[in-house]
Amino acid sequence: MLSCTWCALKLYKIFLYQQSLYIIFDLSEQKNSYHLVHIVGGGEHKTPLVASQVFDRAQVQATTPGPDKPLSVSVWIIVPMRVAFEKDSNAVIAGLRQRCPDVRIEIVAGINRLNNWPGRGKTHRLRKALKGQVVFHCRGEMFFKWPYMVKKKSAGDAIVLDVRGFYPLERFINDHHILSTDDMTDVQKAVYFKDLERLQYAVDHSEAIATVSEPLRQYLIEHVKAGEDTTVVPCCVKNTVPDTKRDQIRQHLNINGRVAILYLGGVHKNQYLEELGIPFMQSALVQSNNNVAVFITQNKDRLIPLLTKFNLDMDRVRILSVPQNEVADYLTGMDLGLLLRAPSRQNNFSQPVKFGEYLGAGVPVILEEGTGEMANMLNKYGLGYVVKLWEQPKQDFDREVKKALDWLKENSSMVRNNTRMFVEECYTWQANVPKERAMYKRALEKANKK
Repeated sequence: MLSCTWCALKLYKIFLYQQSLYIIFDLSEQKNSYHLVHIVGGGEHKTPLVASQVFDRAQVQATTPGPDKPLSVSVWIIVPMRVAFEKDSNAVIAGLRQRCPDVRIEIVAGINRLNNWPGRGKTHRLRKALKGQVVFHCRGEMFFKWPYMVKKKSAGDAIVLDVRGFYPLERFINDHHILSTDDMTDVQKAVYFKDLERLQYAVDHSEAIATVSEPLRQYLIEHVKAGEDTTVVPCCVKNTVPDTKRDQIRQHLNINGRVAILYLGGVHKNQYLEELGIPFMQSALVQSNNNVAVFITQNKDRLIPLLTKFNLDMDRVRILSVPQNEVADYLTGMDLGLLLRAPSRQNNFSQPVKFGEYLGAGVPVILEEGTGEMANMLNKYGLGYVVKLWEQPKQDFDREVKKALDWLKENSSMVRNNTRMFVEECYTWQANVPKERAMYKRALEKANKK
């Protein structure tokens, strides 16, 4: 009997020892872990762009295993109180919750004239519910004050400021002649310096900076004193898209056996449709009866009048408005994607989402020279062709279009696989998880030293 009791006590001690090891291990893990909170505002949650660039990104972070995986991932959507009661907004949020089941999505609504009551209180309550350190990943400087307000009461938290464009200059993106303050009026300068002050404050009070391209990274380091460890995370896609529905899409559009040249996007002035996109299509249709122009846009009513100005052969033009969840499949039916914008500082900084969308669907890209580091990638990896069209006389313009079409003929057999392989390695959120988590770790280390 005594022997049995002794054995039981011995086993109990072993059990307690194992439990203590588990607790120590668990506390160790907790110490090195964190909660990740993405901050987005201004109604951006209602756009397809942010659905992919914030919410898909958050879902991948929430589900990708690894030693630096966050304890939880949330998105806090900062909105005016009226938006919290909008049916369309609530429908979008319901869709996002279904799309990203492992991400906790919270609406933080406030009334501006009442010092953002009751949103401020909800923000503090949400933070208090997260036990341990928090990394706030803030999309742009516009809503930086929200995580900074919370961080003041939680010194170990860190803020990552994600600069997706240089907003002080982006205000003037429709005027490609504005390269610096020397090109601005006094009124424009006042607006520029106010925006710059807000950006500078956010940079100064963040533990880490992320941005979309190397040119913008260098500019932030030189002009707003961002750190040398500023991290480039491009505008990514969640997955590549196989050619499963390619034949079906081409048959539906009656483009079998033809070269389908695609423009995807809106008709705003900063897309340069009248200066570059439509003239490219016009030249391509004239050069070969085998070419077809395809426009996928939500602005059909505004696009059609633009096309009539150029006397296109409308029998070889397809204009589509496609539900967002079907766009990727339609892209696989295309042979060439246009990404043509005027050479400017703003466009040199940018890295449009459609770059990854095109390539991820197997579509090589035609890019205007002088509009970012993407040109180097196209040339280095054979992902598309760089043209020089801006302000060229018609003869030279047509010659550049022909070069692009000839490039496609020579490379069509291999390019679709090449583009997808490139995206899988560099332009999916999954591929960028290690880089982002290393950035979060550096940000927390910096916060803990303060």
